[in-house]
Amino acid sequence: MKKHFISLFIGMRSHWAYCFCGLIGLTVQAYAETPDRKEGFEQATRPSNTMGMIGAEKRDGSAEVKFAFDNYHRYANEAKGVKNPAKEQAVETYRQYYAKHAYRKSSLQASLSLEACIKQLTAEGQFADMIELENQHRANGLVQLSYSGPQKDLSLFLTEAHNRIWLIAEAYRDRKITEQETLTPKYLQAIIHYGMMEMSRSNSGPRFHASCFAIPTATVNTYFCFLKQMDEVESGKCNNPLLVEACDILKAVSLQSWTQPLRNDETDNNITHIERFRNHVWWVGGNALAYRSLLPCAVMYRSIPMADVLAEVGQKCISTVSQNTYNDAFWREGFTTDGAGWGHGMQCLVWGYPIDGTSSALTLLGALKNSPWEQKLNRQNVDALMSFFRGSNWYYYKGYVLPCLDRYSAVYQDRPEPIKYTTMINKLLQEWSDSFTAAEIAELKQLRQEITTKQINMAGFPVGEYAGTRWFFNNDDLIKKSPESHIMVNMASVRCDGLESAINFADEYNFCTADGQTLFQKRGDEYRRIIGAWDVTALPGITARKGMEQLTPVTNWRGYCSKHNFAGGATRGGENAVGGFYFEKMNASDKDGVNDKGSAGRSNPILYGVKAHKSYFILGDYFIALGAGITNTQPELRGQIHTTIDQTVKADAIHIYQNGKLSELATADSVYSFLQNGKPVWVSQVGGFSYTILPEQTANASFIYEQKANEWNKRNQSNVKKSDLPKQANILRLWVDHGNAPIESTYGYVVYTGTGIPPAKKLSFEVLRNDTLVQAVQSNDKCVVEAVFYQKDQVLHAKGLTIKTFSPAVLLLEKLGKEYLLTVNDPEMNPDLAQMTVVINDMPLKVNMPQGEWCGKPVTVKIGR
Repeated sequence: MKKHFISLFIGMRSHWAYCFCGLIGLTVQAYAETPDRKEGFEQATRPSNTMGMIGAEKRDGSAEVKFAFDNYHRYANEAKGVKNPAKEQAVETYRQYYAKHAYRKSSLQASLSLEACIKQLTAEGQFADMIELENQHRANGLVQLSYSGPQKDLSLFLTEAHNRIWLIAEAYRDRKITEQETLTPKYLQAIIHYGMMEMSRSNSGPRFHASCFAIPTATVNTYFCFLKQMDEVESGKCNNPLLVEACDILKAVSLQSWTQPLRNDETDNNITHIERFRNHVWWVGGNALAYRSLLPCAVMYRSIPMADVLAEVGQKCISTVSQNTYNDAFWREGFTTDGAGWGHGMQCLVWGYPIDGTSSALTLLGALKNSPWEQKLNRQNVDALMSFFRGSNWYYYKGYVLPCLDRYSAVYQDRPEPIKYTTMINKLLQEWSDSFTAAEIAELKQLRQEITTKQINMAGFPVGEYAGTRWFFNNDDLIKKSPESHIMVNMASVRCDGLESAINFADEYNFCTADGQTLFQKRGDEYRRIIGAWDVTALPGITARKGMEQLTPVTNWRGYCSKHNFAGGATRGGENAVGGFYFEKMNASDKDGVNDKGSAGRSNPILYGVKAHKSYFILGDYFIALGAGITNTQPELRGQIHTTIDQTVKADAIHIYQNGKLSELATADSVYSFLQNGKPVWVSQVGGFSYTILPEQTANASFIYEQKANEWNKRNQSNVKKSDLPKQANILRLWVDHGNAPIESTYGYVVYTGTGIPPAKKLSFEVLRNDTLVQAVQSNDKCVVEAVFYQKDQVLHAKGLTIKTFSPAVLLLEKLGKEYLLTVNDPEMNPDLAQMTVVINDMPLKVNMPQGEWCGKPVTVKIGR
């Protein structure tokens, strides 16, 4: 048994690196690593008045321990100084509750059974099977190293130790063992020993995430398992010095849920202030409320100020944020004004942090019901929730989340699942229905019913709310959604971040997901089935340098974006929409003010050096993509520049249509040209989509049916735990080849999204322009013009129309009967642009642009004959 923990730790090290979320009950994120500190570690002792402060040259952990105990005494004394009889009585009620109910018990995971944990305890308060590894950590100076790879190992080690202590405490709470069997000297010594080791860790690097999530959860639960004894200690009635010391240790370590990681700003000097939970990635969203044991710690300290702050945070955080309100919004992560959500900066992480943070806020507010801290959901809270339910549904289709919205996109999903906000809707209907109007309740009930079918259509609601077309202006996404099909274009600008990745922890190849990735779905799983074999330098829709074999996985907590401030979309929610962006790749971690850069740096140079103006036009069942200015600015790098039309599952027969003739593509791994006999063909998958090119815009395009081996574990190590992973992927890949050194190259392709083959030989539209100034199309019936104006003062000549804009714009002009509807969008999201001037046939129109948090939203106006 002596070697049990060491062998287990070594054998499961990589597995734990991923599964650390299990130790805290919820998925959490790792952060950037700072260079190791090489100073040694000496056994820390209890603090005295002679101990130096943090930053002293001597790095033996004593300064960190003093820091922890100074905070403990400060906030304990602060709590004693605040008097409010009603709140004091409420605190005692909560204390009795936590004495009987474990907090987040699902996070209690230890490598040994209860009996084995007890047996392994030594008289010195160490678990015998962990001593050798602890000695290695101390000899290597890990306890005083800044946050690094080895510090993650130490976090796992200390989490295991504290969870064992908690496991024994839970056995006492459950009356499986007696007080005499539990509160032995060696058990109390273990609380002291491992608690001191945890507190003595260096604060010079961020102590994330065990020090603020997992370990305080273990210590608050241990404290409340022995509440009767802790009350005796705190009332001065305990004569057992070891128990007194253990009580102090538990309280000091538990406070780390409020103090760690240090922000190195003024909030470190006052943690019971609302600013502690604002304007920092570690203290907003799920990182603020979902994983920290904040309320139990407040109750442990009998701290009215802590509870006051939590009540205020719980209500104010259920709100929205936008680029234009980034510095003023309560939280910079969470729900975005456009109906989606941000996490880890301005990443479109719809299904992670926004839900985790808000769900935890609702749980917190629910726990405060019938107490002096009770809060009602106000209209701001309700509007934010309803906006998110409507908007985020666009990022889910027939049981599948779109594979570009979190760092677990490469985890294999073999069956449809309910949309991830299901639990939150149930909670609102059960506990907060009095905060919603009758119409909103009816909407939530209809939504809940449709969730059970895994197909959310919400018939009867206005187009653009749950279905139709929509521009998500905070996230650079253009989406079309109907019961028959789903299209998403994930554009990029400097206003947003990309998608994070993490070595040995999450997706390892999220390099190009926000480069204009364009997803076409009818089933919902077209891409989920083949991600294990995806060429990530040929994701659908992107223009990039081919060469996945040259890529090295990196940890990048901000992903990749475009360095240009241009991405826009115009739609009024119906069947027509237009969007476009100016692409030139950059590492989003290179932006100013990023505090979690990761390790990507300028590695993987093949990712960079490609420029493109990319636009998208939706005309009913037709999707048109145009590209202009395709340029390789680093031709010395190896690899052809491709624009991928699609890289999707081959689920059924593939047919080739030309001049009314049909043939089947049956041979795998043979490349075919889109131009056959001098004319473009249609490539159509039964039950899927049909593709063709615009030869006047596209010089060289091909397609292939590939059979490739899946690399699930390489893409995301969590796939190791899954059984029956598909070993092979059948892929239909279609692309435009721009050569090695394109300069101002173009492309154009069409995807028919309707049923069956394209209904007519002649396309239903005409390309008006495709250059770096304007990209535009017009329907053959002259009822629709869609255009992207990359620069001001440009003129577009269409059939029967001349259009000029005096600022960059994305424009949709639709003729309905005797009137026109003009929809415009500011692709630069300029907060100073109060009006956009558009001249149509010499008639100037001044369109008032949305302001404040709505800056960037498309606006529609009517134009008479």
